[in-house]
Amino acid sequence: MKVSTLFWGALFLIIGGLILLNNLCVIDVEWTSIFRLWPLILIFWGISLIVGKARPKWYVVVLLILIMLFMILALAAIDWYDRDRDWVHAESTHQTFNKPYSAAIERASFTLSSGAGRFYLENTTTELLDASTSVSFGKYTLLTDRSGDSESLSLRFKGRTRNWVFGRFQNRADIKLNVNPVWDVKAEIGAASLDFDLSPYKVDNLRIDAGASSLKVRLGDRADETHARIKAGVSSIEIEVPTAVGCEVRAEAPLSSKRIRGFEKIGGNTYETSNFQTAAKKIYIDIDAGVSSIRVSRYD
Repeated sequence: MKVSTLFWGALFLIIGGLILLNNLCVIDVEWTSIFRLWPLILIFWGISLIVGKARPKWYVVVLLILIMLFMILALAAIDWYDRDRDWVHAESTHQTFNKPYSAAIERASFTLSSGAGRFYLENTTTELLDASTSVSFGKYTLLTDRSGDSESLSLRFKGRTRNWVFGRFQNRADIKLNVNPVWDVKAEIGAASLDFDLSPYKVDNLRIDAGASSLKVRLGDRADETHARIKAGVSSIEIEVPTAVGCEVRAEAPLSSKRIRGFEKIGGNTYETSNFQTAAKKIYIDIDAGVSSIRVSRYD
């Protein structure tokens, strides 16, 4: 095998891997930095012309690939350090957020907007919202908007959680909501672990947009109707619904494994519980996923 063939094969593998990891929100590739390495193409092309058709030693091939990969990683790491040096040695920053509850609030919406991290919504509070966050770099802000008997809350992360960080960062949010309003809940996250126990709340709408994630959601029976829509990439998705509520699941995930227990398949990608038509309360779940593991189960 010629050096040129090995070089181009290694180059395509590395670039393809970087694009895949970038799309899955695992890393954040600064492409302008990568493009600065274009002279490597001329260097290795010249080596292939000098060697010609001679079969290269295996250790020469390995060395060339390692040099190429090291230069890409080093340049990306230096670029990250130059742009975010204030956070390189920073310890985790802790923030707390609180929004008082008013009995006049009948409807409320909560939006979580972040990147990679761990996010938990569990337990309840006498306030409208209680939240605590812990991040290695960046910060959260809570935006609120009141209109009549409705309140809109948005917890947003501003910073970089997708970097060449030599290993580690922390981005965690723990959230509690009040049980009295009717809620619309939305999460926009990257490669994350999300665990939402929504069983104590009256949830009208739930929407989750995620990258390569682990998603666990428990829905309750306090609302007459709950509409949940989950869109995810390569993910593990687990959803629990109460047995007393009728539930319909539509799963557009042809490349995913599905375990939808306690449901009957009624055609295509649609599943229903046996009590769906007669139940006083209903849950509608739409799942749009890539190569994922999907499990829907019922609990008492």
